Amino acid sequence: KNSNFRKKTVNMNKHHFSSRSIFVFALSAGIVLTACKKDDAPEPAAPDGGSTSSTPSTTPNFVDADASLWGVKTWTTTTTPIGNVTVEIGVGIAVFSNDDFASFVNVGTVGVNGTDLTAQSNTSYTSTPSQANPLGIDFSNSNTDWTVAGDNGFAGFTRSVPEFAFPAIDAVSSSDVVVRANGYTLTVQAVASADSMLFLVGSVAKTLVGSATSCDFTADELSGLATGTSLVQVAAYSYINEDQGGKNIYFGKETVRT
Repeated sequence: KNSNFRKKTVNMNKHHFSSRSIFVFALSAGIVLTACKKDDAPEPAAPDGGSTSSTPSTTPNFVDADASLWGVKTWTTTTTPIGNVTVEIGVGIAVFSNDDFASFVNVGTVGVNGTDLTAQSNTSYTSTPSQANPLGIDFSNSNTDWTVAGDNGFAGFTRSVPEFAFPAIDAVSSSDVVVRANGYTLTVQAVASADSMLFLVGSVAKTLVGSATSCDFTADELSGLATGTSLVQVAAYSYINEDQGGKNIYFGKETVRT
């Protein structure tokens, strides 16, 4: 047993969802909401016909981390003329920092489950589904096998994470129409194996305990949303952290419903 392994805990004070969060899973083909005036009369659409409400990251970062490595299952449900269609895509994400995530550093090749991640312009790492592999990384065995070459103060390592499974979460079951003045309850039918739950309506986000299946948003909280369409998302995640070469490394698994 790894003596440096740290007990998996939930500490909401460790989470921050700022501009330095890892990645935005804002898939365009998802469940949408329409925000209306108090009198329920539609407001004019945004000039481009889209929403002006941004969506924060669904992937948490941790203030005491030196690196965060995440396997993410994204389930996107799209309404079509023949009914709802749900697609699962597997994505890997990793960031490494020597300055409390004010910036990221390159650590050489980073891979998960046999797929090398691509270093982005800000030196974060992520995988991108391709035409040859449209469903992304295979997480069907619920394991994440990480390989990190190492550089810029980070030692190379290989780490399999079988200690816990990907959380399971049902599809969003609440209404796809939101009247801002009435508030809104975002709901899923069931969740399992999660440390924490993140509920998002457009740019408004709340983190609750891992057993939560619904979240109430008040009229005041929704008042800043633009009229039009926005993403409704629920993310369930679990994680562990441990020392690797003197660095505090977080390994997480997340399931996102859009």
